[in-house]
Amino acid sequence: MAIDKSGKWWVGSVPTDLQEYLGALSSGSYPIDEFRLSLCPCGGHVFILHVEQNEGIARRTCVLCNAQHWIADSEDNYERGVRLKRFKCITCKSPHANIGVGYSLYEDATAVRWLYVGNRCAECGVLGSMVDWKVGYEPSLQLLGEA
Repeated sequence: MAIDKSGKWWVGSVPTDLQEYLGALSSGSYPIDEFRLSLCPCGGHVFILHVEQNEGIARRTCVLCNAQHWIADSEDNYERGVRLKRFKCITCKSPHANIGVGYSLYEDATAVRWLYVGNRCAECGVLGSMVDWKVGYEPSLQLLGEA
């Protein structure tokens, strides 16, 4: 199904709608070249998301098995004592989200330039992005596997 763009917020019907959303979000700056949907090793695809917007930090916790995972290079950016903000849907206030990561690569595709962490409310489908950050170092293509 298509994303509903008729209201104030875009609403996705499936988690993979995050790819289209992040593509539109990034189109005016560093467009995404790659997309990865976050999946837990247990098979879960619904998470609690914590971010720090200024430092480029995102951590997800699976609601099925409670496993935590740092997204991309977030753990490298994290300093003890930094307070992370928890995702809460702007419309229904649910804390549960599907997560996808969009990666903008340098022109020669040898490194990640920028990444965007997208969230889709698992309850009502509202799409958003709480955090994005510059990567800009080499090697960094390994981050493509760390959504």
